[in-house]
Amino acid sequence: MKTIKIKQQEIETSNEPKLDLSLLKKKTSAKTPAGLILSYAKKFKKDENMEMVILFQEIYRKMLLMQKTEKINFESWRGRGAIKVWKKPDRIIVEFAGPRDKGEKPNIQKKQYFLEEINKMIDCINKLKDKYENKIPSRKLGEEYFGGNWDSNVFSKRKVHTKFTHLLNILDYYKIIKYNRAGITSVLNDCKGIQEVLK
Repeated sequence: MKTIKIKQQEIETSNEPKLDLSLLKKKTSAKTPAGLILSYAKKFKKDENMEMVILFQEIYRKMLLMQKTEKINFESWRGRGAIKVWKKPDRIIVEFAGPRDKGEKPNIQKKQYFLEEINKMIDCINKLKDKYENKIPSRKLGEEYFGGNWDSNVFSKRKVHTKFTHLLNILDYYKIIKYNRAGITSVLNDCKGIQEVLK
């Protein structure tokens, strides 16, 4: 019986990160920190500085892992089902059931609101709370936020009115305000920006 000897070969493995071309093909508007990092990676690729491309590529990946998404459920102010909210570093995404015909499945839609939009609503509430003894009518708040007549510029425009109610529901969830069915907003916790309550 023959004995066969097999030579063991050492295989070198590298833990060095490699260039991910698919990542660099992603579109970015550089409005978020991660988007800005990715835009720098693309710039270094254009300049053929591969070391910096890989560095920024890895920073981008780590940033994506660090971004926490929080899923929250709270009741719709009209009792039409649940609204879901995802908290991101620079925005809040709202998922809700859109309009549908009788008997049809819910038409699930998503809207995103940047923290600046939410903070603008907080500014409007803070501006009006003393004038209305902390019982701000929706009509007055909508006119202050959107700058126009409530009936023609807010209430009669579905998209505008949806945005208005979403912003108030977000603030109600975080207990900054109490928003009730009668269309009255009251401040529960004084703050200048939603960042003060986001964790």
